[in-house]
Amino acid sequence: MRRRESMKVAILSFYDFGEFGGGTEIFIKHLQKVFPDSDHIKYSDTSSFKKLPKLHKINLEEVRMGFAIGLKFHQMHRERDYDLLISNGIAGWYLSILRPDIPAINVSHFTYKGLADHALRGTPGYYPSKYFIPTFEKINFYGKVNVAVSEKTQRELKKYYHCDAKVIHNGVSLERFKPYDKKLSREILGIDWEGPLGIFVGRAEHAKGFDVIESISKLMPSIKVLCVTSSPVRNKDLIVIENLPHNMMPFCYSASDFFIFPSRYESASYSALEAMACDLPVVVSRTGIFEDIPEEHVGKIITSFKPEDYCNAIKEILRGEKYPTRQYVSEHFSFERFSENYKDLARMLIKE
Repeated sequence: MRRRESMKVAILSFYDFGEFGGGTEIFIKHLQKVFPDSDHIKYSDTSSFKKLPKLHKINLEEVRMGFAIGLKFHQMHRERDYDLLISNGIAGWYLSILRPDIPAINVSHFTYKGLADHALRGTPGYYPSKYFIPTFEKINFYGKVNVAVSEKTQRELKKYYHCDAKVIHNGVSLERFKPYDKKLSREILGIDWEGPLGIFVGRAEHAKGFDVIESISKLMPSIKVLCVTSSPVRNKDLIVIENLPHNMMPFCYSASDFFIFPSRYESASYSALEAMACDLPVVVSRTGIFEDIPEEHVGKIITSFKPEDYCNAIKEILRGEKYPTRQYVSEHFSFERFSENYKDLARMLIKE
């Protein structure tokens, strides 16, 4: 067994946060803090392999990208002699064929079949996600210890692929994400609104329930929804902030009275955890972590996508009942817990 002061870890994914600021990219930033001696290998690092045939016309581009990332890892492993590989989804599928001589962890942030069933019906991405990409998703499980980011994802891995996975919850920093003064936060963000304010964070698309958000804004003109998104949104009924730096998010949550997220499919939403860390009650759909969290701890969990049901839940939230959301995150989703869980797993695998 190699003995080093710190573990050399290779982290594989399609993008970094500067390229695509989603939940997986936030996860990777957290993982880099857990493993300071790590290299993040992403598709933009694979320039020498980009001459491979493109597959975007048949919605299999991520399969091609995973192949290139696997070749890049193989090249870098000869130079860096890593102790551990952590793959995020099918970014590491080809390494189940190459089989490097070090322990490997696969982190499943969702399943393609689950995404297809719940959010992609009627879209061009449905058939590839339901029937083609899962072949590579299943290949990706071999030769790795499989981790799911939530119990929901764990259940889907078992249901669709008969794959056993260990759950390690995502974590957020309660030092960074904490409540600030509401009035000051609105001033910092330039929000000229004194009434009730909800916050939606995510892409403005059907899968995230943005159609429900737009309906709520028309049904409840006495409130406003702050929409923090990377999507171009033109809706005079919403307060829209596009492409906001992530370090400004605590002020967005603190400026708001509740978090609203009628997403049709999630596994472990970082924006929900960040909002709760800032002590916001939530009005959310029953997906992801909210399939397993008791409603009385966090706010209102809705089992439909009817705008009227969300409006009624918002009215109940605005009556002022307190929910221990920050305490719940502290007990179940802290960064410290996340860090120790991944360190413990890494130590165990390297020791073996």
